[in-house]
Amino acid sequence: MTLADIKTGQSVVINSLSKDFNARAKLLDLGLLPGTKLRLKRSLAWSKAVQINVRQTNLILRDSLAKQIKVDLLSTNLR
Repeated sequence: MTLADIKTGQSVVINSLSKDFNARAKLLDLGLLPGTKLRLKRSLAWSKAVQINVRQTNLILRDSLAKQIKVDLLSTNLR
């Protein structure tokens, strides 16, 4: 499952990142490492982007970048 596949309010942990060097470097620069917990705040339908909450920070990622982040669902929601 990728970050682009989850629903609003769901909490996940990053399993792996893209093999593409540029995408991986961008994600690492944003602090999105394997093992990082995050929550999907909302999906922006008009741009197909997602807003996530990670480490008390809100980030907006393009759909193309969100599709390159493999995640696992957490059983409890993060607040």
